[in-house]
Amino acid sequence: MVIEAKFKHTLKEMMKEKDIEDINVTTLCERCSCHRQTFYYHYQDIYDLIAAIFLGEKLEKFETSKTIRDALRAFVAYAKDNYDFLRKTYNSAAKDLVDDFMVSKLNLKILQLQKGAEDNTLEKKNLYNFSRRLAKVFADEFGHYLKENGLPAERFAKKAQRYIDDVIATLLPSYISLSMKEATRND
Repeated sequence: MVIEAKFKHTLKEMMKEKDIEDINVTTLCERCSCHRQTFYYHYQDIYDLIAAIFLGEKLEKFETSKTIRDALRAFVAYAKDNYDFLRKTYNSAAKDLVDDFMVSKLNLKILQLQKGAEDNTLEKKNLYNFSRRLAKVFADEFGHYLKENGLPAERFAKKAQRYIDDVIATLLPSYISLSMKEATRND
């Protein structure tokens, strides 16, 4: 295993047992059976490693989803599988890394799906506003669930799935309507 991948995997595994504040470079390196200098060759600190994890995360089912609902469900499945890592990172000084990860992934996917939609009536600027707003709504709600003390991964996933269904049924049409109204106001 390449050392960067080993650091990433080991940190995620350690976060199943400990909070991020209780993990330091020395203990991480001991688990990886490598020297601290090796870590510092690749990363500045633990938070830099977390940022690298988020930059390299591959969400295959999410990326191949054909609808917003399927993409969101795939994202929740990823979050459930990586729940300890996401929850503990979100409740640490690295909260912004989780927020940025969720918003950017969701924004890009929603934008991609809406651009390819046959019934897309949104212009480029309004399409971006639509996807950004919707991504932020989901990221904020998922973040709220990550903050809930003692919420297990299974309940997180159920709450998130219900929220997805509610937003798709009620908020999504309103956001599309709002974006279309903005397009006519800008003309």
